[in-house]
Amino acid sequence: MPPDETPDQTAAPGEFKYWAFISYSHRDEEWAQWLHKELETYRVPKRLVGRQTALGPVPPKLFPVFRDREELPGSADLGGNISGALLRSRTLVVVCSPRSAASRWVNEEIKTFKVLGREDRVLCLIVDGEPNATDRPELGQPECFPPALRFRVGADGALTEDRVEPIAADARKGKDGRENSKLKILAGLLGVGFDELRQREQQRRRRQAFQRAGAGVVILALLALTYAGLADFGVRLPGGESVRTFIDRHDISVMRPVRAEEEIRRSAVPQRRRLAEAIIGGRTDGDWIKATLKRVDKSQITVWSHSQALAALFRAPEARTEDLRPMLAPLAVPFTKNITVERNGVKYGWAAHGGGDREAMAEPALWTITALAAALQRPDLFTPEERRRYESWLAYAQEAADHFRPTDDGGWNMFADQIDPARHTSYTSVLALLALLELRKANLPWRGGVEARDRYLRATAAWLAANYDADAPIPGWYASGEGIDETADGLTLQIYAALLRAEDEAGFEIPPVILAGMTRHLARCAERPLSFPAASGEFTAQVRDPEGREFLAREAVSFLWHPWAIEASARWLRRAERAGAPPEDRVRVRRALDHLVVTLGEEATPKAASDWTFVCAETLYCLSAVAQP
Repeated sequence: MPPDETPDQTAAPGEFKYWAFISYSHRDEEWAQWLHKELETYRVPKRLVGRQTALGPVPPKLFPVFRDREELPGSADLGGNISGALLRSRTLVVVCSPRSAASRWVNEEIKTFKVLGREDRVLCLIVDGEPNATDRPELGQPECFPPALRFRVGADGALTEDRVEPIAADARKGKDGRENSKLKILAGLLGVGFDELRQREQQRRRRQAFQRAGAGVVILALLALTYAGLADFGVRLPGGESVRTFIDRHDISVMRPVRAEEEIRRSAVPQRRRLAEAIIGGRTDGDWIKATLKRVDKSQITVWSHSQALAALFRAPEARTEDLRPMLAPLAVPFTKNITVERNGVKYGWAAHGGGDREAMAEPALWTITALAAALQRPDLFTPEERRRYESWLAYAQEAADHFRPTDDGGWNMFADQIDPARHTSYTSVLALLALLELRKANLPWRGGVEARDRYLRATAAWLAANYDADAPIPGWYASGEGIDETADGLTLQIYAALLRAEDEAGFEIPPVILAGMTRHLARCAERPLSFPAASGEFTAQVRDPEGREFLAREAVSFLWHPWAIEASARWLRRAERAGAPPEDRVRVRRALDHLVVTLGEEATPKAASDWTFVCAETLYCLSAVAQP
């Protein structure tokens, strides 16, 4: 040992450098490493730190602990570093095993430490063998205590014959075990009771377990929130649809937020005003509404788009009497321009695209009825004499329209005098249903009778419901024509809107299978861009002219999806409130309406206001369904 580090049996605690010196055979390296780490990293319970014991105040941790990491030299001298470390160590901890019991150097370290007068500061960790086995050789068990542990050591370093019983912790299986052995060693180093330390350790372990459990809960919650967020965003995940259903059921979506219906209704007001202004601005000097509102000089006119635009204008809830009064003249145009189709005294109404067409069609007559009925719902617009005149024109249009329902099965035809009178079209039939609904709302009859009106209304709704294809890839209705094998999206949405209105206003009962398909169809509209393609259909039928000649009548129609998705969604939500629809379905359809009106409205409204008149008219007509019921 260095000359300035002579053994000092009276060294004060503050002069010690090491809390413990671990003595072990290098063949027990693994045990020594474990013990060294456990002692140096042990956090003393806060309630014990600073307590006065026979060994002095309890420290917050036991650092440093000395462990020799190199083989001892071959001479009899322990070496200066080892001797110095023993001198500067408060306690000697011996890893006891048959290897250490046979180790000359472990025995020398024990003797050297005892010579310092610290025999009561020697602790043992039994890891293998049997204590004091040499006292009973007949058992044939290996000894684990070096001789210097079992006997006292004299001042000269020689072993005496006085037996001692060292303080030991037994780490073997079936004994104290590793954890309790560690705590016993720690209790000896700190000068506190083992039971107290064990209880403190148990309490700490329970706290740590709770903390780990709490951290686990937090981690699981974060993972669950992340998973839910991804599912909510629309990422395809296992069980994602169930997660989205739960989120929508409780209306707690973050990634797919949805506005309240009142906010959606407020957003529709300026859109309706702009579209109404576009229709009024499309009026010509001759009181026609032009067939196009495009910003080019086109004066093409048709009764079809003209009456359709007026129907939308008179239906708009914000339209004021002073704005609508000048539009009564355009309402009279179809009857005052000598453009009706009459053959042999039979009134057929109007051709689709001007006087040059050979055949009349149902659409101009039905939209003219709808426009007149919408106007006549406003009693402040007419003087009594004017009202009688407009009601007479309404009767004329109804007489013409009757030619397009040649049978009593509820279906309507697009062309008059069809060779096959049962060749009905869903498109014409839904326009007829809308006209009948406007008449009912205005309390106006069909050709003199409200009973006939309501009978036709119920029959038309029933015919449409009967022609629904629930087994199609996308359930709905087909447009007439050859080779069509897909349902028409915009037509299907238009019929959904009309059937919902017929249920609300006329008591028609929509079949459950249609309601189920309707809900799914509307919910999917929340994901559509405005550029989603519009379906179209070409209608044909063999007809006979007054001279008995047959020819093929033909008409193409585009089915706008965006306007009718708006009206269908708004009416579905009203029905859902009455019928108590599942909350997740209500949120999904409200999300669709929010998307259609608020999100797409910024692009759709200016586009419709400067497009073909029928686009502007259908958009305004359907946005009126979003008004306060």
